Amino acid sequence: MKEASYDEAKTANLPGLLLLLLEPGGRPDHDALHRLIADIPRADVSLPRILNASGIVEVIVDGLTFDIHGLASDAPISPPRIQYAFDCRVEDLSGCDVMGLCPAPHLAGGANALPVIRTMLSLGVKLAERIDGVRAVCWTPARTAIAASTFIDAVNAWLAGGQIPARGLFGLYSEADGTRRTDGLAFLVGRELVIDKDLCNDDAAAMRMAASIAHDLAGYGAPDVAEDRWLEDGCLIRLEPDDRTATIGVRPAPKSAELAVAARAR
Repeated sequence: MKEASYDEAKTANLPGLLLLLLEPGGRPDHDALHRLIADIPRADVSLPRILNASGIVEVIVDGLTFDIHGLASDAPISPPRIQYAFDCRVEDLSGCDVMGLCPAPHLAGGANALPVIRTMLSLGVKLAERIDGVRAVCWTPARTAIAASTFIDAVNAWLAGGQIPARGLFGLYSEADGTRRTDGLAFLVGRELVIDKDLCNDDAAAMRMAASIAHDLAGYGAPDVAEDRWLEDGCLIRLEPDDRTATIGVRPAPKSAELAVAARAR
């Protein structure tokens, strides 16, 4: 996994990479969290349960350690700045209480490693399923918010062998010329995607393409040189890494590549 090239200022004032946005007054206290964790397989609260005066609680899941911030009676977490919303509205999230999950300090250097992200998202799902009133989940490296039910379904599908839950792990925006760019994918794979305007004619299609590519890159890494890859829908694309901008250009594969593939298939 390449080192993430993301703006740490985006998360500097947030005590968690994964934030649960709850109904006001919905934050569990330390005893309630202890009971919740006891109900989660392969999870346990470290001893001592409360690490310091700030009320951070350390939880071990599958041998990996995560800190949980923002429980009831502790200092409240400021609501995150949200840039992209999926199946929810930003205005409906104002006034929410916030709980934060992040890798423990000794894991901070590997916070963007796929096993760490996978385990933390799994813990986030299990908490969201057990805590009443979770409206949405925020992924701070991409400043996204995703409806709790959508987050739960997408992560559970990934854990069962499906596609990485791209919606919520990065955003997507359009340039004036129709080019579409991901925002936040660099945390996962070290680069952002720049999708040629000729490949997608709407935002939904662009997100599907970006999700498919992100799943591939998260599993096999970003290419060091230009290469052609097949997408799940049978589309052949060319990925062109640019070290200077830390991006991967996504272009239509040259006709010569398509013809060569067709010839080999005969």
